[in-house]
Amino acid sequence: MSLKLPIAETRGPAVPGRAWQVGDALDLLAALIAVALIVLVARGWTGPPRVLLALGFAFFVPGRAIVTNWRQTADWSEVGMPMLFSLALLALVAMVALWAHYWHPLGLFQVEAGLSLAGLGIGMVRRHRRRRSGVDARQAETW
Repeated sequence: MSLKLPIAETRGPAVPGRAWQVGDALDLLAALIAVALIVLVARGWTGPPRVLLALGFAFFVPGRAIVTNWRQTADWSEVGMPMLFSLALLALVAMVALWAHYWHPLGLFQVEAGLSLAGLGIGMVRRHRRRRSGVDARQAETW
């Protein structure tokens, strides 16, 4: 007797255009939020735009950098998982910084923004490289 399980549908390179476009749009939105906030902080501007961008950054950008490089999590939710990862990661970094007696919010933000932008760039390059090379969906999921 053999057990035959249904093969789950994957969202790798085999999925036409739409999934790739959504991923690219979310990555570009996250990068735009990070860059805009970096510019506002560097210029010392305050007010509602900076607060809204800071909230957008805290709730979305670092998590999106993780999800774009870890495709299995994107199958659960393209927007929900980045929020979960962002809040968990930023809380962990803040907690460690407090314990290490290195509480410098601006420095932490600059490091987080730089690493997030690097992660977003790497994820976008990897996604497009897989798409061009024609790697099948199952193999792409393991990367």
